[in-house]
Parts: sequence; C-alpha cells; structure tokens
Amino acid sequence: MLKFAAWFASHRGVVGVFIGIVTLLAAIGYVRPAHVVHPLEKYETRLREADPAVADQVSRRLDLSRSDSFLVVDAPDLFTPRRMAAVRRMVDAVEALPIVDSVFWADRVPMLNVFGFADPLIPAEGAGPEALAEARQKLLVHPLAQQLVSDDGNALLMPVTYDWLELAAEGSAQTVDQVLATARGALAEGASADSPIRVRLTGRTPLFAAQKSAFDRNKTFFQMVGYLLALVLAILMFRGVAAVAVISLAPALGVFWSLGLVKLLGVPSNPLAEVVMPVMVSMIGLTDGVHLLVQIRRERLAGAAPIDASRLALEKVGMACWLTSLTTAVGFASLLLAGSDYVRDFGLICCCGVVIAFMAIITFVPLLCSTWVGRYVERGESRDLVSHSVDWLGRLIDWIIARKWVVSAGSVAATLALAAVALRLGPDNRLASAMPAGAEAYQALAYCDEHFGGIEFFRVVMRWPEGVDEDDPQVLAAIRDTERVIKAEPLLAHPLSVRGMLASMPGDPEDLETQVTFLSLLPSELRGFFYRPAEREAVVSVRMQDKGIAKYTPVFDRLEQTFVDGLAAAHPGYAWRLEGTPVKLSRDLYQIVDDLRRSLATASVVILIVLGIAYRSARAGLISVVPNLFPLAATGTLLVFTNGSLDMSAVCAFVVCLGIAVDDTIHFLSRFRQEVAVDGDVDAAIRRAFVAVGSALIMTTVILVTGFGAMLMSDLPGHRTFAAMACCTISTALVGDLVALPALLSCFYRGAVRPHPEPADR
Repeated sequence: MLKFAAWFASHRGVVGVFIGIVTLLAAIGYVRPAHVVHPLEKYETRLREADPAVADQVSRRLDLSRSDSFLVVDAPDLFTPRRMAAVRRMVDAVEALPIVDSVFWADRVPMLNVFGFADPLIPAEGAGPEALAEARQKLLVHPLAQQLVSDDGNALLMPVTYDWLELAAEGSAQTVDQVLATARGALAEGASADSPIRVRLTGRTPLFAAQKSAFDRNKTFFQMVGYLLALVLAILMFRGVAAVAVISLAPALGVFWSLGLVKLLGVPSNPLAEVVMPVMVSMIGLTDGVHLLVQIRRERLAGAAPIDASRLALEKVGMACWLTSLTTAVGFASLLLAGSDYVRDFGLICCCGVVIAFMAIITFVPLLCSTWVGRYVERGESRDLVSHSVDWLGRLIDWIIARKWVVSAGSVAATLALAAVALRLGPDNRLASAMPAGAEAYQALAYCDEHFGGIEFFRVVMRWPEGVDEDDPQVLAAIRDTERVIKAEPLLAHPLSVRGMLASMPGDPEDLETQVTFLSLLPSELRGFFYRPAEREAVVSVRMQDKGIAKYTPVFDRLEQTFVDGLAAAHPGYAWRLEGTPVKLSRDLYQIVDDLRRSLATASVVILIVLGIAYRSARAGLISVVPNLFPLAATGTLLVFTNGSLDMSAVCAFVVCLGIAVDDTIHFLSRFRQEVAVDGDVDAAIRRAFVAVGSALIMTTVILVTGFGAMLMSDLPGHRTFAAMACCTISTALVGDLVALPALLSCFYRGAVRPHPEPADR
C-alpha cells in the first residue's frame, strides 16, 4: 500500500481519468443492462414443475398443484339459490377474461356413476333450497369434489389456469387485480348487505404478485431511508460540510458503480441481493471511507498539506481497508460453493459489489481530499461528537488490561456458550417468510390451510411390478394401504387416488375384486391422471399446509421409511416415491444448511490464512478468532430466541455478518501493529490503537446499525430478518473488538514485531 500511496500522489490525473471511465461504464450498465429479467421471476420459474405433454392436457385440471391461482369463495349458507346463481355468473365472467384459460370448480367435477349417466353434483339454476342442501352434503363426501369444498361446506375452492401469452403481456399484478375485480363485480348481485359473499385469490401467481409488489416498493424506499439516516448521522458526527460531502459522496459512488457494472456485465441477481446489496455496499463503503477520512483529518490537523494528508492516510489505513474488502469478498465468494442457485447468485453479486465499492472508496476519497476540498475537511473536528469521548473510554481499556486474563476467559466462555445455543438453529422455509405482512393473497392461503387442508400438494407415486395386471385387486390393495399410511399423519389431508374414487361406487369398498371392475367406468381424464397402466404407476395426491418445511421433512422421512419397512414387505415388488415441489424444497433446504456450514468454514479458514499472511503472524490470526466468532454466535443465538430459522435470507446474512465482524478487527489489528512497532510495549500499543481508531469504529457502528436498521421497517419478513441479524452482528462486533480483542492481545501477543525508532503519527 506504500507504493500505491506514493503512485497516487504523483498520478492523481490518471486516478481522475480512471474514475471517469468507470463511472461512464456504470452509466451504460443502467441504460443498457445485459439482463432485464426481474430477479424474482428466475426462481419462480424454476419452482414450477414442467408443463404436461399435450396428451395430458385434459387431466391437467385434476392436478391442483399445477393451478396458477385459486379463487376462494366463502359465505355463510353459500348453498342457496341466489348465491349459487351468483357463483355461476362469477365463474362465467372470470372465464370470459382473455387472460383466463379455465376455471375448475365443484360443478365441473367428472361424474362417477356405475351406469355411466352424468348426475350433476350441483343442481341446475332454478333448483330449490332443499336440492342445494342435499347437494352440499353429497359434495362433502364425494372423493374428488370434497377437494374443492371446505370442511364446513361454507367455501368453494376454484383452481384457475391462465393463458400465459396473455399473462406475459398483462403482468401478474394486473392479472390478479383484473380477476378479482371481475369476480367481485359478478358476486355483488348475489350478496346482501348483512351477508356478503367474499372472494379472494391465492396460489402461485397472486402470491408472486404480492411479493414482487412489496419487493419493488422496498427496493427503493429502504435504500433512500438508509442513505438519509446515514447522511443525518454523518452531519451530526463530523460537524463539517466538506467532511460530510466526502463521506456521503464516496459510498454513493460505490453504489452507482456496483449496480451499474453488475448490470453491464450481466451478473445474475436475486430478490435479496437487489435490496440488500446496495445498502450493504454503501454501509461497508462508508466504513472504509470513515476510517480514511478520520485519518486524513488527523494529518491535516498535524499540519500536512491536502495531498500529503491523503498519501499518509493511504499508507496507514489503506492496507486495512484492502484487507477488510478482501476478507468480506472471500466470505461472499465462499457462497459459490453452495448447491443452491439462489445462494450462489447472492454470493457472486455481493462479492462483485464489495470489490467494486473498494475501488471507488480507495480512489475517490483520497482524490477529493487532495484537492481544494481537502483544505476544509478538518473543520468541525473540535465539535466531533465521538472523537473526544474516546479519551474517556480509554479508562475502559485500562480496566480491561488490568483484568486481561479474566476478560479473555470470559470472552472465550461467552463465545462458546453462544455458539452452543446457535447450533440449535434448524433449517426451514415457508411462504409466510417471503410474503409481506397483511397480504390478501397470503391471508387467503391461511384460510385454505384451516378450511381445506392447504393448497400445497405433493404426490406419492406407487409402481407395481412387472407381470401384475392393471386390473389386479392387489394393486388397489396396495393403494389402499398407501392411503392409510398417509392418513396416519395429522399434518397431511385429503389423499386422493383412483381407489378412493372407486370406493364411492355402489357396493362394499373393501370388496376390491368388485371395485376393480369399475375402473373402465371412470371418466378417462380421471383414470389417466391417477392410474397409468403403461408405466405401471398409480398416483396418490396429498394436501399440506404452509407450516414450514421443517415440520414436513420428518413427515416425508416417516412416509418413505414406512413404505420401505412396512408396505414393501406386505406388497413384494412394489415401490414408492415422493414427488412435488414441497418434497424438492425439503431436500434442497437441508442442502442449504450444509452449504452454509461449508461456506462459513471455508471463508473462516481463508480469512484466517489471509490475516496470518498479511500480518506475518499466525498468532495474530488465531487471536482474531474469538472477536470474529463472537458476533456470529450472538446473532445465531438471537435467531434461536426469536424463534427464527435458517432460511435463504438467514444463510446469506450469516456470510454478510462474517464480513462485518472481520472489518472492525482488521482496522484495530492494523493500527495496533503500527503502534506496537514504536516501542514493543503491547499494552501501550493497545491504548494508542484504541485512541487512534476507536472513534472511527464507534462512528461506523452507529451509522451501519442505523442504515441496516431502516430495513427493520420492511413488510417483507426476509428483509427484516436480514436487517436484525446485521444490526446484531455489527453491535456485538464492536463489543468483541473493544473488549475481547484488547484483552486477548495483551495476554497472548508477544514478540511478533521489532520496535521501530520513530513514533507512529496519531
């Protein structure tokens, strides 16, 4: 960094040209980005299961898991002539929309009749109250129709599929509004003032629209709030126009460069990175900018010219800024080892952002302060809110050093205890953690969980052995036993199979030899979806609620174990497997935990090696373990006590936390090594290092907590979780670096640096 500082002093014009070129390239990235796909759409598309083949289109409506949306219609005494007429008008009106392909509801369920006649489940318009009341009771016991009627008979569930060409033109948010407006307008005619018919829309498309709307709203709002709060704090702390201008413009340039260049290069983004990365880059850039500016102000007060003050600041603080950016980038780069695309994309874009922001800060701040602006940066230093209080806090350092062994032992014990609690964190994922508070689409989903058993689905696929005929009663026996295993799980509801539909036919449901003869009487679309003789497979569709994958993973494991240990013995040659998005998410989520452990372990080892090489002392690297691990353990403990879990946001936040935790440690260690080189007195060097960098550490902590804290007001739970973890880490990192680190250095740092005859500038 000494060579760069000297080169900078003699080539400021080149630095200015470099800043101009990069700024121009970033501006091009905003105007002509390489990718224009919304970050949410990439992951939403991957969660969809492949569309069925053309031959399967007829039975697609029976697979409720493929439905784009669900209309939820509820009212007391829904089965009255007036209300049923309104419901029919609503279905016709919604289906007439160009964006809607079809609406499937209880009135369109294929008929099950041993004689092949089509008896309507819901009487035609004009039927009396008695006929509708009787129809309601039939629906509640019908094997397929009961999937579309609530347990109390007061609500109807209507799967909706869209014309995706029309949907692409309209947009998901406009589609939701249009469908709801049409449905509510049609229902208004059948409702009364004292007993209205309520209709809501939930499912994949409405939930995505609600999340996207909140995401786009938060993306700009909380960035602006965070920047404004940081600016206000900078004004209060630095008390000088020039200093505030420098410390405000530098992070803004870092954000402009980062966002523009990643757009220009086509670096893939994701929903979390789109909101978090700009705030994180500005806050981390602000940290390095504060350290540089504080040192430049000191050099100016000592009589240095603006150019010399910038050069000396680069010599003394530049290496620490480089190490903090390097270690933070290493932490994000470790996420590239993850198996999840979501986590890898987050790591890549944030790694790029940190490196780009470092280039902006390390060039712009010294360059601006070396101009006429540098003549005024020290103004207001006498009114600095923090710097003068650091001298008083020096008593804390004296107290710590006097009790260094007790403080060191307590720090290690506290870190281990917090880490033990944090290890209790388990993985989880549920829609509620990604949805804005109060979203109508999610409220409708919660209603479906309570009254319909949920609208998330997975499938149990049973395969019978070769040589077994498709109409063998043993196949139905195996399906029946499969349903019994599923019904034994209280978190699962309404298993639906061909056996259940055959059981509704006349006769004894346990007389499988008779029941199997009715297979040919089932409508072909029903038989084709649930019974596939060509593949020797039968499908059981199962409903589940949005209670979180953590609750359902043991259920999936028990099902698979029971199929292997129990049913396989009773039905030799038969095989079972679980399919569907919830099952895939369950497997992927536990992979994410392994990704987190591997990424954090890799990043920690690499950071330890980097610090050891940079400081030419393995001991310095080892000493930094406790103050770096302490904030991570404290943050994990916070999640445990707030009933949090390891979801996507938390996994990514932990890596951000690691970079933040290392940041303060590096600045303190770098200054400490400069001070210990003066006379070799470790304790005196600790005191001088605290006075030198303590004010900057406190300033950056206050500003960072305020900036990230603005995101606590977000209505997206994932953003709030990330913000809470970041604030906790930043706060506890300051405690670790101002309490644990001085004590550990005083106890264990010996003889690593030879005394230097000249005192360090302070």
